[in-house]
Amino acid sequence: MTLNEDRINPNGQKAAPSPISAKTIDLQGVAAFVGLVELIAQELGTTPGRIQGLLPNGTSFEELVGEITLMSQGFERTITLFAKPGAPLKMFFRNKWRGSQVGLEADSDSYISGIEAHIFLDAAVETIVPQGRALARHVEDICALLDRMVTLGQSGRLSSMSISHAEIEAFEQSQAGSLVTNYAPRTGQDSLFE
Repeated sequence: MTLNEDRINPNGQKAAPSPISAKTIDLQGVAAFVGLVELIAQELGTTPGRIQGLLPNGTSFEELVGEITLMSQGFERTITLFAKPGAPLKMFFRNKWRGSQVGLEADSDSYISGIEAHIFLDAAVETIVPQGRALARHVEDICALLDRMVTLGQSGRLSSMSISHAEIEAFEQSQAGSLVTNYAPRTGQDSLFE
């Protein structure tokens, strides 16, 4: 899409647009980025928050920013995606834990703990979009890991928490037996790096 600025010459006629006055914005990259943010949000069961682009010089997007927020079980998770032309896709994950949501503290808007992770994917957004669903699964895994890590160092609060036996059983049933697995020591044959 090209936006031309109309200029009038001294004879009162439209002057031909000069290459300097023509502004071109590549919307394919923008559409790919917006599509990726919306796909990840949809796969996570929510809607994207803000999606915006920065146009400092008026000729191209300097940076695109998309944000997704998930809130459940006392955790507030924010995933922010950043894309720049010719730069890797950046993903910032922020996870905050609010104890009042899970009965650890009196009702309060303050957070007990927080954690942040930054991930840089060395690929253009257009090449990631075909694997958007796979990326959404990885985002889920990262959020689950951060959920577990954000509670580290809070054992004093956790020990005072009272949860009924029925609530624990209901949670275990909802997890379909994937909470505890038998320990099996690794051998050289099943190494992660081979």
